Amino acid sequence: MKSYPPAVRRLLLSTVVFVMGRSVGMPYLAIYLTERMQVSAQTLGWLLGGSVFFATVFGLYAGYLADQFSKRKLLLAACAMMALACVGVTVTTQLVLVFAALCCVEAAVTMQKIALKALLADWLAPTERAKAFSMNYTLTNVAFSLGPVVGAWAFGMEHAAPLWLSAGFALMASQVVTHSTVKADAGSQGGSAPVPSSFKDTLRDLRNDHQLVWLTLGGVLAAFVFGRFVTGYLSQYLIQTQGIEGAAHTMPAILLTNALVVILLQYPVGRKIAPPHLFRWVAAGVAFYVLGLWGFMHANSVLTWVLATAAFTVGEVITIPTDYLFVDRIAPAHKRGSYYGAQGLSLFGASLSPVVCGYLLASYPPAVMFWVLIAAAVASLWFYYQGARPQPGQVFAAV
Repeated sequence: MKSYPPAVRRLLLSTVVFVMGRSVGMPYLAIYLTERMQVSAQTLGWLLGGSVFFATVFGLYAGYLADQFSKRKLLLAACAMMALACVGVTVTTQLVLVFAALCCVEAAVTMQKIALKALLADWLAPTERAKAFSMNYTLTNVAFSLGPVVGAWAFGMEHAAPLWLSAGFALMASQVVTHSTVKADAGSQGGSAPVPSSFKDTLRDLRNDHQLVWLTLGGVLAAFVFGRFVTGYLSQYLIQTQGIEGAAHTMPAILLTNALVVILLQYPVGRKIAPPHLFRWVAAGVAFYVLGLWGFMHANSVLTWVLATAAFTVGEVITIPTDYLFVDRIAPAHKRGSYYGAQGLSLFGASLSPVVCGYLLASYPPAVMFWVLIAAAVASLWFYYQGARPQPGQVFAAV
């Protein structure tokens, strides 16, 4: 952290505070809504899933906004939107308004991520971006580990309190962002670089960039494998094969292992990932995914679950910063926000994973699900390879 400029350090600190707010309230949101509004499980699924879907699509426009306006102001807007939406959930009982508030929460999270990536790219040299992104991901996981503990304490006193705390943390993050500024705060637009004239033109440019399309499709498949692996298909698999008590016994070990490996390895490994050999790195990450999935398929004790989770998480540690660097490498300076917004479409893979895996578990032997996930991981390599191939005029290596 000491090697970064003060503005970057404050930016990373603001992320920790912002994510703390999200992790304090969001784990208890489903319980709060079920108790207060008496919504069914199906309605709750539509509320939560619909808001995530909205935010994923909104990411395209959020990226466009990051190219048009000051990214620091966009961060402030995300903090304010998060605070107001969290409070809004607690003061209304109308489903439409609750859904609107949840959409604002998820949109704020999306906007914060895009603006953060774009600012890191503006403020740091290319060789420093992977280190900063890995540090940010490490700090994010630390916040996600601490937040639910604070949320549980608050929930015990008042069921709406975690959401109030989420709003408070968002406002605190805005204060940190206020002091995170450099001389070129508006972004390194390069002076002569043209700014997209309209959102429609931006979408056309993104669609016509074949490298971005390939990389995004690779990201969708990768996110299908790792995006919801603990709270999605592994929990479904454990409940089906071990029952609720068995799953409750194994899940804490999986969650702890995942958090520890990310916290301990993300920065040491991520700081070594750099062009021009990004495809080799993502291939190594996929290999660890396959190893972990094979381990899940044959795990028969808590120890084997821990070992398989550790291997799988190493794949996560490698592929997440590599995916970021793939897009960062091809993004024009004046359209970085839009490119990061398009990259966020990979979340569709994470949202589809529980649905597809649930169907596979219900219709076929459990091993079929893991073979489908392994196939998706391997298939992502083909898309990444296509996206990594240099186009005419580009000088970076493909592998």
